[in-house]
Amino acid sequence: MNRTTMEEYVFGSILLLANKFQIWGDKVLEELTLKQWFLLMLISKMSIQNSSIKEIANFTGTSRQNVKKMIEHLEDKKYVNVIKSETDARALNISLTKKTYDYFNAYEDKGAEAVNTLFSDITNDELTYTGRTLEKLLIYLGNPPLEEAGNGQK
Repeated sequence: MNRTTMEEYVFGSILLLANKFQIWGDKVLEELTLKQWFLLMLISKMSIQNSSIKEIANFTGTSRQNVKKMIEHLEDKKYVNVIKSETDARALNISLTKKTYDYFNAYEDKGAEAVNTLFSDITNDELTYTGRTLEKLLIYLGNPPLEEAGNGQK
């Protein structure tokens, strides 16, 4: 396979995997979709507590409208609190609730087991190499390396 064909294969495979991960994750989790869980997890990793929707959108690399829609669903389910900003009347600040952290704790073992099973046929070297490749792609697309992404408290 030549380089262009391999690049197209990798690109297409990443898109396909995203869809497959969504379906797989939705089966593993209860009450939340994989995307909702992931948004909550990313918010928990942010260094700024009570982040605005705009800050969350920038951090997650998605649109403000997409984050706002997901936040509305999560607020209805009592996973987040939405509070008007004291410094900007147009901004809404988001904080995670105790229910979110309880959910993280309740699914930590089940999630780890599911992910371990998913990657069980992948060697450490393959995993490391894939991780480095994905990190380079994320950096090119504007995301900081994972260790720099945020250090919020769980």
